[in-house]
Amino acid sequence: MATPMSDAPVFLRSHRAVLNHSGEVAHWTVLLLGWIWLGEQGMRLGWSLASGVVAVSLWWMVRLACRGSSLALACTPRVVGVLGLLTAFGVLLPMQMAQPHTAHASLLALALLWGLWNALIETRSQTSTFALGPFAWHPLAAAGLVAAVWRMPAVETFSVMGVSLLLALCAAVLYLRELSTATALPPCHGPTDQSQALLAPSAMGVMMGTLWLGNAWCSALGWTTADMVFAHLLLMAGLPSAVAMLIGCYGQGRLSTTMQSLASLGLLLLGSLMLLGNSVVSGVLVMVLPSLAWAVHCTRSRAPAALGGLARAWAVRTQQLLLGPVLLFAVGLATPAHGPWAMQAALALLGALSALALSAMAWRAHPLNPAFSKRVMP
Repeated sequence: MATPMSDAPVFLRSHRAVLNHSGEVAHWTVLLLGWIWLGEQGMRLGWSLASGVVAVSLWWMVRLACRGSSLALACTPRVVGVLGLLTAFGVLLPMQMAQPHTAHASLLALALLWGLWNALIETRSQTSTFALGPFAWHPLAAAGLVAAVWRMPAVETFSVMGVSLLLALCAAVLYLRELSTATALPPCHGPTDQSQALLAPSAMGVMMGTLWLGNAWCSALGWTTADMVFAHLLLMAGLPSAVAMLIGCYGQGRLSTTMQSLASLGLLLLGSLMLLGNSVVSGVLVMVLPSLAWAVHCTRSRAPAALGGLARAWAVRTQQLLLGPVLLFAVGLATPAHGPWAMQAALALLGALSALALSAMAWRAHPLNPAFSKRVMP
């Protein structure tokens, strides 16, 4: 029986809402699996270069370099779907390779493909996890799916097959969402001209990327591998949901974007200061405070921002690459010789940059600033 005309708009709205919610879960799943699975494979293959974080660094670099590009906006839904399926099948390749160098090459090729797919997803998404309802449950659902496939039976084949099937399911969901929204795709907006907004994602990314380093700084807490994986999933997926709920309940209409930026930078600075302590509490705070900064960063307003020209856009993108994947690669290179100090130095650098950003924001807002006086005086 045909759907009555009066019911058609309601059906379409319901159909689109389901795709939006399931698409956000798929989006977070693809992101979290990139951090967890690629890093684990680099460690499993015993790659000595940068302690196995090369694949994660490459995946992260491709994501940042291609995100928001005209190519990402112009491609068809079919391209997004095909890239997703190729990624899902690509996770099966490294374990099929008999020679270590071919396994490494296949993992790098997969990282490049996965990063491009991630960039297309992030560029073309027309929804925000934190604007779909009063509680952003999507990251938690994605973390649960990732934990489930990662904790499959110890036989490696089962685990890899689980990751492949989960990625294939995500590819199908994201392709269907693309089909429903492809006719009204808006440009990708965001405060990309604000350099201080790059620090929290960099800190969270370096923490996630170094999860699988053999002598990672957080292993000093005496946790098992499973403990560290679940803790990182909870920090990256659970904290943004909790912070968004708190802001929605108690800070709605009270917290401006500037206040959230100040809070994020302050948390990064405090997290780096915790490196001065040697207690278990200090070690936990070193993880939690930068993760809170990332959570506040995720939930801030995404009002469109005017870029200061092409040169400014490339300057910001270069900073993203240097403070993100390049810094992670450097930590991987330094870790075998220097141990946890490499990660501590990276967080200290991001903390120092946060202090500079806070000083610059305070200087711009000070009444004695001549530029400020010219703007406000009649």
